Amino acid sequence: MALLGRVGLALGCSAGGTRVITDWGWLPFERQIGTTGVTVHPELYLAFGISGAVQHVAGLGDPDHVIAVNTDASCPMMSVADLAIVTDAPALVAELALRLGVDPDA
Repeated sequence: MALLGRVGLALGCSAGGTRVITDWGWLPFERQIGTTGVTVHPELYLAFGISGAVQHVAGLGDPDHVIAVNTDASCPMMSVADLAIVTDAPALVAELALRLGVDPDA
């Protein structure tokens, strides 16, 4: 999550997460998106490893574009996405960090 946050900053994004992520303490509760969190209205929503459960997707508002990255090509988030990338999300984040010059160990 720390590397994803740094990659997000390099892209001009802010981080949000699912209830599981906030329950694990990886993000503060105020960053939880969904029915038990907040509703966001992004122009672009990048979903790294998000399955697309209805409780989370309900908090997305109406984004202009959705890019989903998941190893499960048939998960619900992939059907919501304008661009669905079937790959390992942490590996893609690491590659983005490399290409953006983001220090993976900062």
